[in-house]
Order: sequence, then structure tokens, then C-alpha cells
Amino acid sequence: MPGVNVTTAVRTGPVGTTNNVAGQVFMVGTAERGSTTEPTLLRSFSDYTTYYGNYQSGNMYSHVKTFFDEGGSRCYVFRAINYDADDAATSSITLNDSSGSATMTLTSKNKGAWGNNLSVAVENNSDDSNILSGYFRLKISLDSTLLLSSRDLVDVDDAVSFVNSSTVSHLIVAADDATSSNDPDSLADTNLSGGSDGTAVTADHIVDALDGTFDSDPDVSTCFSVNLKSGAVAAPGYTGTAVWDALRTHAANNNRIALCAFTLGDSSATAKTSVSSYYSDANAKCMAFYWPHIKVTSPNSAELATGESTVTTSTINISPESYAAAARAKAVDAAGGPWRAGAGVISSAVGISDLYQDVTPTTAETLDKARINAIRKVNNSIRVYGARSASNDETNWRYITQQDTMNYIVIGIEDRMERFVFSTIDARGNLFANIRSSIKNFLQPIALQDGLYAAFDIEGAQIDPGYTVSVNATNNPNSQLATGLVKATVGVRVSGVADLIDIVVTKSNLSDPLV
Repeated sequence: MPGVNVTTAVRTGPVGTTNNVAGQVFMVGTAERGSTTEPTLLRSFSDYTTYYGNYQSGNMYSHVKTFFDEGGSRCYVFRAINYDADDAATSSITLNDSSGSATMTLTSKNKGAWGNNLSVAVENNSDDSNILSGYFRLKISLDSTLLLSSRDLVDVDDAVSFVNSSTVSHLIVAADDATSSNDPDSLADTNLSGGSDGTAVTADHIVDALDGTFDSDPDVSTCFSVNLKSGAVAAPGYTGTAVWDALRTHAANNNRIALCAFTLGDSSATAKTSVSSYYSDANAKCMAFYWPHIKVTSPNSAELATGESTVTTSTINISPESYAAAARAKAVDAAGGPWRAGAGVISSAVGISDLYQDVTPTTAETLDKARINAIRKVNNSIRVYGARSASNDETNWRYITQQDTMNYIVIGIEDRMERFVFSTIDARGNLFANIRSSIKNFLQPIALQDGLYAAFDIEGAQIDPGYTVSVNATNNPNSQLATGLVKATVGVRVSGVADLIDIVVTKSNLSDPLV
């Protein structure tokens, strides 16, 4: 019947409550379905299931769920495939007219065996008298659940346009076959076919995604463009030198930090040996390592991808990058930027049931000295208990927050300077003043939120607010300005992290004064 039909629904799955871009994470790994050519920004776990499907052993399902469970709010996901074998395939079906000639095709939006669980039915007036004579309807289902029932469609062009602009356009693509100009004949619900996951993904293919070699376009340097701004990057579940190197390089090249972990069951000694090879690396300042793995609730039968075996244990073990990313996101939200460590009380877990390996205070201390961030139980709460980078330059880069803050500042200033590109260089210094003011207006809130460390003299008078900005004739001589180049010199003093509080309690006798 004609009219307007409005239905309501309840959003399901964990969802972040903030939108601070600086707290976002970029995850690369495998998924049941989803684009293999570009990342997708997810704002909730239900977004993940919509675009990337259900749980498969080793895929990103539980990692993304943990990120949102633990308070994260922005997660970019990129689905990797085996680029060497290149044998993953889409599913498809051809709809024929009454004479058996092809009239239109329906193809799964992206590669994978999941597409074989898509099905299509065609109905016309002979199937349902409510359908106008000469028209037809399409019904599209996934895993036997009806997702779309079309209105009456006048012809193939109408059907193609309807499907490709519908709520299932992220799953299926319609196209005119052009062999026949007739409408498709009636068809009982029939599955698409031909979809394949292809050969299994290895660490090498994760590296291919991170360094851009997955794409034949030489201008593509990574699966997560620098235009997506700063944040943390991770490849949950993938470890080893090749992966860590790729994460490090990606982070350094794109103003991000890399969250790294170890193989399930690796001892703390093995972890320390692995990280030690990065100490002197110039870009180790971009890397943060976490140990051990964590235990999260196992997916139930409804969460399993087709063909996935039932998980018989109550928990599964996953690497901790997604938890560290969520703790970081909460700290960013609380502080207003990445200068607060995602560790301690703010990282207290809500959905993590246990650790794969016990971490004693002694073990945690040795890990910290080895520049590895322990995950510990403190006061019956699981917490990230470290904020170290892997760098041995402890004067400048002891804490991962210091590089994180520098990334935030670089991106922020770069964004604000865009408005001045192609401005006229005036002799009165107005352009210099505007640039200087814009940078100061960006840095001052960071200083007020304790992201930058002010300097004071012995009298308590402020020497500087934690930053300086110079744009003047000294760094912009006329000979330089003649080439169109305007320079600004910015100095910042990034705040550190109080990761050790040392308190001495002295006992006095009854007759002695207190210390």
C-alpha cells in the first residue's frame, strides 16, 4: 500500500562515545569479507560486522570488538588477502529472461567464499498478484536472512540502479548483461557461486598492505593514506621482524605510532631479545611493544562465519594491540590529545577476563627496563602498565607519548598552514603575523592541557609556555621570499610521564619530631 513506513531498531555491539581523531587506530589483517583495496572507518563494532562479517580464527573480529569494548571510538580496518597467489574470487549469478538469455548479473562486492552465501530470488506477477503486470521484484538474502525486497521494478536498468543504491550495495553489485533487453524471468531463491577466500594470508601479505606493494599504482605507498591523519597502527596477530619493520616504517612515514606484540606463548625473555634489536633504530621512537597476550570471551555460534568450527572454550587468546589502542584512545579523549599515557587506571579493562601469562611486579620491572610495556593485574584490574617506546634515546623518546604528541603537533600545524598557501607576501609582515598567531593558537591549548612543559625561573616567573614560534625577517630574508618560501621555526618541550612514584615513609619514636 502507498505511504511511508518507518521502523525503529536498536544499535547493537560496543560503540565508542567520542570522535577525537588523534585517538584512532589503523588495523590491518584478515576478515570474512570487506574491501581489499581501501580501508573503512568504523565507529562501532556493529559497523565491523556490517562491512567485514563474522568471526574466523585469526581474523580481526575479536581485535576490533576488544577495541570498542574497551572504549575506542575510531578504527580504520584494511582487509588483506594473499597478493602473491591472487586466487581469491568474487561470487556471482546471472539472471536470465524467459528464453534463457542473460539479462543481468549480480556479483558480490568483494572477494571471498562469504559471497556464496548471498542468494537472489526474482518474482513477477505470476508469482505474486500484488506485483504490477510487466514489472518484477528482487529479493536478496545473506546466510538465509532476507536483507532486501525491492519495490516493483520496471526494467533491468531500474533494477541495477535500485540495487546499487540500496542498503545492500556494500555487499552486492548489479550490472546489465546486455545480452538480452528483456526482464529476468522468475527465479526461486538461488545462491551466488564462484567465491573463494584464496590461499591463506601470511605475514608477507600484511607487509605488502602496509608498504603499498599490494597495489600496482606506484603512487599508493600504503593501505592507510597519510591523509587519514595521525593515530596508532597495528597488525593484530602478526609478528616477527618483517611485520615490525613494516609497522615502524609506516608509522615514521605517516606521523603515527606502531603498536607491536609477540607470538602467543613467547616468554618475556624472548620478547626482550626481540625488542633489543630495535633500540638503536632511529625510528624506534615510533614503536611500542606489549606483552603478554590477553583472554577475551569466545564468540558464540551466531558470531561464527559460515564453515567456522564452534569454539569450545569460554575464552580465546588474542594479542594485546587492540587493548593498548583502546587504552590510548581513552587517554587521548581524557587529555584532549596523545600526551597522556594510555596506561594505569585509565586503561582498566572491562571485557578482558585474564592474561595468557602471569606478570609479576618483578617481571614487569624487567620488561620496562627492556622497553616493553607489561599488561598486569593491579588491584584485581587488568591494566596496561607501561608507556615506553623501544628507543634507547631516553632523553628525548623514553615514552611513546612523546612521539605521539609530536605527530599530533606536526599534523595540526600542517592543517592550519593550508589556509596560508598562495597568500600574498606583504612587506608589512601581516602574513608572518598571521602564521605565527595561527601556530600559537594551536599550541596554547596543548600547553594548557599539560601536553607541553613550561619553563620557570627560580623566582617562579615563566620563561616560556613550553613552546616558541618564530616567523620574521631573520628566518625569511628577501632572497628566500623571492622563491615563494616562507619559513616558521617552532620549538616545543613535550611533557613526560610519571611512571614511577617513589615515596619514603619514615618512622619516628614517640619522643622525636616527625620528619
